[in-house]
Amino acid sequence: MEPRRPTATESLAEMTARVAAFQVDSVPREPVLGLPEALRDKVAPGTGELRPFFGSTVAYFLEDDDERLLADVAAELRAVHGPGLAAPLPADSLHVTLHDLHASADLAEVASRIFLDGPRAATRLATACGLGPVRMRATTVFNLLNASVVVGLLPATPDDHARLVAGRALFDDLVRAPSFTPHVTLAYYRPDSDEPIDPDVLRATLDRLTGRVAGHELILDPSWLYVCHFSSMATYWPI
Repeated sequence: MEPRRPTATESLAEMTARVAAFQVDSVPREPVLGLPEALRDKVAPGTGELRPFFGSTVAYFLEDDDERLLADVAAELRAVHGPGLAAPLPADSLHVTLHDLHASADLAEVASRIFLDGPRAATRLATACGLGPVRMRATTVFNLLNASVVVGLLPATPDDHARLVAGRALFDDLVRAPSFTPHVTLAYYRPDSDEPIDPDVLRATLDRLTGRVAGHELILDPSWLYVCHFSSMATYWPI
C-alpha cells in the first residue's frame, strides 16, 4: 500500500493513523515477496553484499541499551530469514533518520550537492539539537515497501512529536521531504536469493518480533544527532 502523504500540520494522532495503515499487516498476500528494482542499487543480487551507495542524511544514533536490544531483534530475524536478507548491518550503524538529504549509487551525481549542503546542514543541526531530547515508543516490526524490515517508532507525547517534527522541518529548505515514518532499519532483503523470503513465514516472524519491542521507550538524544555521510547502507560517519 502506498503511504498516505501527511498534511503540513500533521498531529501525533494523524501520524499514528497514517503509519498504522501500512505498518499493520505489512506483508502482501503473495506467494513470493516481490522486491523493488531500486533495491539492487543498495544490495547486490544473489550475494546480498551491501553495494556502494552514497549520500548524506541527518540521523539520531542509539543509546547502548537500545542498540543492543535492536541488534538482538535483527539477529533473531536473521536466524529465520538469513538467506533472504542482505549482509548484516553493524549494530553501531542502527539509527533513526530525522531527514534524508541526498543519495545515489553514482557518487558523481550527488557529490557537489553533498559538499555544498554540508555547512548549511551543520547550522540547522545546532538548532535541531537545541530543541531537546525526544522520547519515542516502538510500535511494530514491519515490512517497509518490500525493501527492508524496520522497527516503527512514534513520539511518546504531543510535545515529543512537536520537537521531532520541528527539528525535521529545519532541513526542508535543503531537500523537501513530504512523508515521515520514524523507524530503525534492521535488515534489507536480498534480490535474487536462492532462498527468497516466504511471505507467510515473514508475517509470523514480524508478529513475534513486534511482541519483543512494542511499547519499548527510547530517547533520541541531541548528543547523538549528526549530519552524516554514507558510502553504503552499513557505513555512516558524522561530519
